[in-house]
Amino acid sequence: MSPARRDTGAPSVDLHGLRPSDALAKLARAIHAARVRGATEIVAITGRGASNTTGEPVLRTKVERWSEGDEARRLGVRGYERESKGGALRLRHGPAR
Repeated sequence: MSPARRDTGAPSVDLHGLRPSDALAKLARAIHAARVRGATEIVAITGRGASNTTGEPVLRTKVERWSEGDEARRLGVRGYERESKGGALRLRHGPAR
């Protein structure tokens, strides 16, 4: 099975269709909840951006930038990788800082 299609049982959060500010708030809550349950990864479903007017992945780009920032680091985010042909991100996290 390729890394982009592996199933590790990680919880997921569907952000597809949300405004970026709402999506990032929902993602922060989901990361916190996943950490409390002992998960070390979470899959954020962002969509690939194919249906917007530019055809570019707006939400995925915002989530990637956010995951490299201070708020994500405080929540314990350590990195991410793209999955599902770019329609999702697998975020790795550990203890909050």
